[in-house]
Amino acid sequence: MNEKKPLGLLSHPQDLHCVVFHVMVMLGYVAAFWIYLNPEIAGIETRLEMAAFIAVAFCMLGWGAGIDVGINFHNHVHKPIFTNDLLNRWFGRLWTFTGGWASYWWYHAHVLVHHKNLLAECDWTLPKYDSKGRHENLYVYMMLHWPWRYGLHLWRDYRAASPSRRRKFEKETAIFAVLWSIPFWIDPWMGLWLWVLPHFFANCRAMGPGMYLQHVDSVAKTETQPYSHSTTYTGKFFNLLNFNIGYHLEHHDYPQLHWSQLPALHRELLPELTAHGAKISHLGYHRGAGQVYLRDFLALFGRQRGQRPGNKHLKSCLRGRRAVKLMPFISHRQGVTAF
Repeated sequence: MNEKKPLGLLSHPQDLHCVVFHVMVMLGYVAAFWIYLNPEIAGIETRLEMAAFIAVAFCMLGWGAGIDVGINFHNHVHKPIFTNDLLNRWFGRLWTFTGGWASYWWYHAHVLVHHKNLLAECDWTLPKYDSKGRHENLYVYMMLHWPWRYGLHLWRDYRAASPSRRRKFEKETAIFAVLWSIPFWIDPWMGLWLWVLPHFFANCRAMGPGMYLQHVDSVAKTETQPYSHSTTYTGKFFNLLNFNIGYHLEHHDYPQLHWSQLPALHRELLPELTAHGAKISHLGYHRGAGQVYLRDFLALFGRQRGQRPGNKHLKSCLRGRRAVKLMPFISHRQGVTAF
């Protein structure tokens, strides 16, 4: 497909939307912090009013941060938004900490674990399956995947990494720790209510259901089932507001294609996708998740769980200290941010 020419420092003209969205999320945090620290100016007079403000603010901040990191930064990882590697690296560091992530952690989990080992046993970013091929409940996945499961596996991958890769982990973790701790320097309680809680909401409520829907009940691709690995959601309004993340099957097959070009690619591939029985939903994630929410809520009180179709195709990974093969870091010209 035809690539757009860079626009100044931007790799693609549409990436201006990514920058603006991230700046808006950052300003949202600044506004919430200011209101918390100056309640009388905002007209907040009682503890109940402050509690109401916090309840609304952490949901709104968390939702914005979930989109900003889980979708907006996700696109930047695959197709860096700037033409300068140093700018890509530092903008990334100032991007993901608003969602409780170091940019390097996110890159490692998403590219080196998820994309490189899609639907394999060592892809620890996805819902777990038991020995009978039944996937875990959506609510269980939402509550456990961040920070608990991710933290455990990132620690294991850090310990299994080469000395140079360990130093990279340590450097990026130190930078993240300094940035992430800033709200606590200002006011520890504000850091808890308007920083930690939004991050939990961002990862568990905003990102978690999306990750679940993208691949649950899918099987690893084979020659006879080349499009069985993901579900595509084509809802126009949803994709308009979420940087086309719904075209997820196409994204996994063409991860370095710019997010703005995914709808056109979908239209081009549609006959082939249909012929091979690809899973395509005309909904967005939110409406799609609504159906799963009810099913899995009822399943919490019963024994029924989802069954992975064709579970025999589940890919296995090598066990041991070198289970995850780490890709080299390459420049924006080759399509991956040089973190």
